[in-house]
Amino acid sequence: MRLVHSLSIAAALFVALTTPALAGGVYLGGGVGSAYIEDSSGNPSSATFDESSTAYRLFGGYRFDAIPLFKLSGELGYRDLGNPSAGGLGYEVTGFDYSALAGIAVGPVEVYARLGAVQYQLEKTSTGATTEFDGTAPLYGIGASFKLFGLGVRGEYEVMDVDELERTNSIWVSVFYEFF
Repeated sequence: MRLVHSLSIAAALFVALTTPALAGGVYLGGGVGSAYIEDSSGNPSSATFDESSTAYRLFGGYRFDAIPLFKLSGELGYRDLGNPSAGGLGYEVTGFDYSALAGIAVGPVEVYARLGAVQYQLEKTSTGATTEFDGTAPLYGIGASFKLFGLGVRGEYEVMDVDELERTNSIWVSVFYEFF
């Protein structure tokens, strides 16, 4: 019991001493966008597929603001790239993502880069036959955000390198709230 008490005190002291140095905050948000999927040789009918669809995502993260001007965040999220379809072909890509965001902020405006990965599920459908894939794909992109009083909006361009597709990229507009 004494060990648990000592560890609790040590943990509380650690949080109290390091939190001001890592002043930042937890944030939650969501967004809508346009997801573009291109595929040719890998689709079930070997036909060229080049379509976009409305996509959405939910995310949460923590911002570390230890150095003025330089911003670093860790983020987790879920994304659904919609159901683009054309000519009897259909695709559905969903997944959970994790990434680091690093950027420069001047006042309420921040410009940043994203680097991470997506644990994806992919369904390719051709004339009623569905082929399923899953895996991990690199995720990278750039973005800009504007935040006042904890409420913010951001725009991003992202690329997912899914092995079973020629190209997958997205453009997002998101809103978020950062808790102080």
